[in-house]
Amino acid sequence: MRFIHSYPKYTNYKMIKVLMIAIMIITMTTSAMAQNRPKREVKWVNPELPVGAGLSHHILKSKAMGHELGYVVWTPINYEKKKDQRYPVVYFLHGVGGNESADSAGFSGHIVKAIKDDILKPVICVFPNGGMSGYRGDVEDMIIKELIPLIDKSYHTLAKPESQVIAGFSMGGAGAVRLAIMYPDLFSAAASWGGGARKGSTALFEAALRNAEILKKNHVAFLQIKGDQDRPEGNKEFAKHLDKLDITNELIILPDTNHNLGLYYKRSAKQMMQFIARHIQYIDKGKIH
Repeated sequence: MRFIHSYPKYTNYKMIKVLMIAIMIITMTTSAMAQNRPKREVKWVNPELPVGAGLSHHILKSKAMGHELGYVVWTPINYEKKKDQRYPVVYFLHGVGGNESADSAGFSGHIVKAIKDDILKPVICVFPNGGMSGYRGDVEDMIIKELIPLIDKSYHTLAKPESQVIAGFSMGGAGAVRLAIMYPDLFSAAASWGGGARKGSTALFEAALRNAEILKKNHVAFLQIKGDQDRPEGNKEFAKHLDKLDITNELIILPDTNHNLGLYYKRSAKQMMQFIARHIQYIDKGKIH
């Protein structure tokens, strides 16, 4: 049986008008909510450390930032007893919502395992607080102009680009790659877990092109590790760009992996440690154990 409904001719017009008004109200409400949504407050000093041997928390009075901020340092076993030895440094940058303490135990734990497994020799690890900055602007200046010189002054480091690697997760991974490209005389390598490389972005591509000759001369290498469920399209495009410029780089796509640092640790920590070991330089003077 077929039902036929009879309405006045203006009914459709009234329904469309009501629908349009409803859409406008929803749009205005959503916009107002977005504008009134409180911004995530950044706590710049987080002294509560997770359990992990060799970790220590410090505060930097930053001129670039205009306030204090925290950073964590991990030193290898017997560091205090072997004052004549110099160590390479790995800087690890946290992701959105993290801080200087967030990844210190996890990442340094994998460093410890790599040393025990004879994949990597002892290094010093540094974990700065990058807030929500993307490691740009004042935070970028703080890391490059203040933190790195402070670490070289305060610790037994090999204060040379060949002995400095920068790595990170998510925002920190993207930040690590960007900083290594922007400062081609400062790091020997950059490694990213889950860091985004926006497809079609020009700024990063142009910076790589602009600094390509210096990056190649200094043998700076790049590692991107990305889950197949973590939007790897931009990373693939960026890897192709580095290939065209003849810049050393590796791209690892992990199967069944989303944006989760725990999964990245579990499925690719060894590859990350092997990459760092290949691209960080030690000296023979004073054997490092």
